Amino acid sequence: MNHQDSVSCQSTPNHRISWRQLQDPENRENRNAGNGGDLVKHTVYLTTLDYFLGQSPWSNGLRVRECHAGRGMYAIPRDDARRALLEGLYDPADADMDVFLHDMQRASQCALRVWPSNLAALEWYSGSAVLNAWRLKAATAGSHLLEVYELAPDTREILRAVFKDLRLRSLKVDVRIPPDPEDHRDFDGELHIENNISTWGSQDLVLLDPFAMWRQDQDQLRRDRYGRIIDSLLGREEDSPLLSLFWTWGQAFPAADGDLKDTNTRVRHGYQDLRDRLHRVGRRFIRVAWRWGLQFAMWILVPDSHLIGLSVALQQRCSEMRDHLLRRGCRGRLTCPDVEVIVD
Repeated sequence: MNHQDSVSCQSTPNHRISWRQLQDPENRENRNAGNGGDLVKHTVYLTTLDYFLGQSPWSNGLRVRECHAGRGMYAIPRDDARRALLEGLYDPADADMDVFLHDMQRASQCALRVWPSNLAALEWYSGSAVLNAWRLKAATAGSHLLEVYELAPDTREILRAVFKDLRLRSLKVDVRIPPDPEDHRDFDGELHIENNISTWGSQDLVLLDPFAMWRQDQDQLRRDRYGRIIDSLLGREEDSPLLSLFWTWGQAFPAADGDLKDTNTRVRHGYQDLRDRLHRVGRRFIRVAWRWGLQFAMWILVPDSHLIGLSVALQQRCSEMRDHLLRRGCRGRLTCPDVEVIVD
């Protein structure tokens, strides 16, 4: 597949690309995008899209609904610690590598004319909204939806500007960013998902990235919301939406180990509680876990008939990226390099 779609990789002066000047200083993901969590998370997102776009009925119509979508493109300062991993990922800058995230970063940034001519010129990282849009654009059949939810109006403005510049040039992808551009209020994407997920079906893929909220007392109300979202899927079988749920414990490694190994004292609607709720009704899921600087995990809930096929694809793509980074001298940043993919 030619992910670049004949787009030139030549950059253009800053004044020609308006989204490069737009700012959202309150967006905390500006400091995190492109870290070790993102590299695996975005590989998982892209692999999941890639897998289902090759399967019926999703090949005819996949509806991706992404919460916490962010601004689409993230600046990487020259003195930023993230550069060590990103320079490894982007190497080589002048060719595709059959490493999925490398090639999709190159293709999407070429389309926006910001891909670096060499590693020292690295300035940007494509976030999940842009990566997912680009993969849907490359679909060989069907007509697909990408609906992205972002809380802050200034971040939504940047995301809209990025998509306008991306120029998908395809009737196969319908991109929606609610609410209307004139509505400058916050938009609660989690609430939108909670209110609507029971009406969505098996061709809907919901991507949830709620940051760290899994054991702290002050986050109980948010955990309760995620409990209700999971409850809406219980008892549904083949018509259940696909769901990806991202977990991060930061550097709280003992807490992470206790949750993952089910040795912690449980909290209501925490990791162990939600896992048990799914298992009690016979729902299995794919778990991806890794510790690249911080501790992360993802759940991917899909029909049982696709658990093995998708887990094999995820392990392959994550291992390819890990090996690529290690070959390019990133071992110091990957003291625990393995990415575990299991059916839980």
